[in-house]
Amino acid sequence: MDMQSKAKKLIEMIQTASVEWKPLGEVVPISRGKRLVRSQLQDNGQYPVYQNSLQPLGFYDDQNCRAYMTFVIAAGAAGEIGFSDIEFWAADDCYYFDCPKEILHDKFLYYFLLSERHQLTSQIRKASVPRLGRVSIEKIKIPIPPLETQQKIVKILDKFTELEATLEAELALRKRQYQYYRDFLLDFDNQIGGWDS
Repeated sequence: MDMQSKAKKLIEMIQTASVEWKPLGEVVPISRGKRLVRSQLQDNGQYPVYQNSLQPLGFYDDQNCRAYMTFVIAAGAAGEIGFSDIEFWAADDCYYFDCPKEILHDKFLYYFLLSERHQLTSQIRKASVPRLGRVSIEKIKIPIPPLETQQKIVKILDKFTELEATLEAELALRKRQYQYYRDFLLDFDNQIGGWDS
């Protein structure tokens, strides 16, 4: 079960509780990043710049988003959902969410949007450069459970994410180990591997 499925299951559990659902645009301001051109990027810049992908476009010496913030790519890899635990620069093809702390936990929003990724991607305007409009994001209905419940959900999903990363790393290590021994044993030029003729 991937992270999106786990998040979806927890959100479904919330649906059965008596929780208020509101359009996202009524709960959190959705801001668009500021234009930054490649020539402004700096090799020794401190802050990653997110433009049209979850991979930083480069680095810059200023930030326009605080740490622990969710963002959504609006063009190119439109609909991709990111979360940064460090300050960053959101460029103009990136929406970011400055959650009101008394209502919405930043990472709860991130996990919720991951669970609704299909709904987001279904709203992408197909063109030479795929685009996701702000209105499509603002209309998504989000549950607003108590902050304590949001924190518990985040803690559970963070643990799943950590376990998933550990398992993936272990699997990659075992795969390399298998390939090494397979290649070693099938190497007919060494004295131990292969077989004698």
